[in-house]
Amino acid sequence: MKNSKTEKNETADVAHLQAEIERLRSCLDHEREVNNRYKEIIHSSPSLIAFLRGENLVIEVANEAILQNWGKGKSVIGKPLMKAVPELEGQGFYELLMKVYHTGEVVRAFEMPGEHIVNGERKLEYFDFFYQPQRNHKGEVEGIGIIATIVSQQAELHQKLRENESKFRQMIDFMPHKITIADASGKSFYYNKSWQDYTGLSMQELINEEKSQRMHPEERYYIMQAVKEKLSKGTELEVEMRILNKDGDYKWHLTRGIPLRDESGEIVNWVSSSTEIQKLKDEEKKKEKFLKLVSHELKTPVTSIKGYTQLLTSILDENRDSKIKEVPLSSYLCRIENEVERQVRLISEILDLSRIEENELEFSKKKFLLNELVEETIQDIHFSNQDFNSINLKNNCKCLVDADRSRISQVLMNIITNAIKYSSDIKDIEVSVEKEEEHLAAVKIRDKGIGIPENELDKIFQRFYRVGAKNEDTYAGFGIGLFLSNEIIKRHGGSIKVESTFGEGSEFTISLPCTN
Repeated sequence: MKNSKTEKNETADVAHLQAEIERLRSCLDHEREVNNRYKEIIHSSPSLIAFLRGENLVIEVANEAILQNWGKGKSVIGKPLMKAVPELEGQGFYELLMKVYHTGEVVRAFEMPGEHIVNGERKLEYFDFFYQPQRNHKGEVEGIGIIATIVSQQAELHQKLRENESKFRQMIDFMPHKITIADASGKSFYYNKSWQDYTGLSMQELINEEKSQRMHPEERYYIMQAVKEKLSKGTELEVEMRILNKDGDYKWHLTRGIPLRDESGEIVNWVSSSTEIQKLKDEEKKKEKFLKLVSHELKTPVTSIKGYTQLLTSILDENRDSKIKEVPLSSYLCRIENEVERQVRLISEILDLSRIEENELEFSKKKFLLNELVEETIQDIHFSNQDFNSINLKNNCKCLVDADRSRISQVLMNIITNAIKYSSDIKDIEVSVEKEEEHLAAVKIRDKGIGIPENELDKIFQRFYRVGAKNEDTYAGFGIGLFLSNEIIKRHGGSIKVESTFGEGSEFTISLPCTN
């Protein structure tokens, strides 16, 4: 007979065994639940999922999405893949699967084309997928997992983009203009065939080359500063510069760069076009030589006319009581002298243009009060423009400058007479002398005339450029006055700035270093 102690031990063992059985049953139930969830995720996933076993790639698991894509039913499960879906053969899928099985390496592919037979018709689609090796507890590959996504719309869009890009490249390679494309920071990554033909370099060599290397040394610093400014502001660039070609010659080009923006307004690329204008420059030089020759020839008779006019005026002044005073010769002679003065200024401008081109423009600097020169210039303008209403002068400070008095007077005369010319019926001009900074004197000329369109503000200091050029009969002139004025002030270490609203008027600011 069992004693009570033995019975108690057996009872405890039974209870422990029952508890272990319950725990195992609970674990098994949990595992079934996890497995069911796992299967549910696989079968309900929109991704194409399958598991293949063994070297024959037997379909062990295939979710609804991949079965529909294959155009097959569940009857293919348990069959080798290439027998269940024979149309896959020859498309590269089988070779990739076998590579995964034999090497154990994951294979990924993007936008890979594949054809299936669905409802008796071949259907082409594109897939992103990866093939993952499935290993046993020993680490040996015993199967392959497939997860794929249909990306047909994306692939077709990318294909169209590639085709459009190819057409775009062919088109810009055909163009005679030198086209460059850069990223948002200005780093170039594309040069068209015209660039390659001109420089004798490949695209990669052009990309690797320092951008400023092909610029003429005389323009290099100015151009790079302009590029830096436009990149920071995100505005268009238009400059003339000389570019080195494969023969070692510098040729003049007109270069224009524009920013390309996305929907949010952010710059994504810069596109620049460089057009050779060497022939235009050569013609321009011929024109300048001709004008210089004509100017010299005209200057002699004009000087004589002016001398005789002044002589006749003095004779009239000496014979005040003579009957000749009854004839209004004095006013006529005055008008003749004014017109001669205007012609002398035009001839001088043409000669100055030639001197600037040949770097022969000379200055005779001395110290003088800028205020006094401004007053004298205004008086001269009033004298020669009798029908003009008024020029209001404000001397906000006294400014002593070290400059060529005659040349600064030429600049003031040019800009103030321009203000009068373009002021239409509103003839009030405001001129002020003030300190712009501690070391800078400024003369501001304001008018209420026709103004300058915004797209012309960067061009008005170019040679032969005229505001209102569409109505050339309305506004006379050669279009060189502002170019000369800008050059004169720049060579004095100053600057000319302009602010304008089209239809409302303009304000020119002439800045010069001052000595007080």
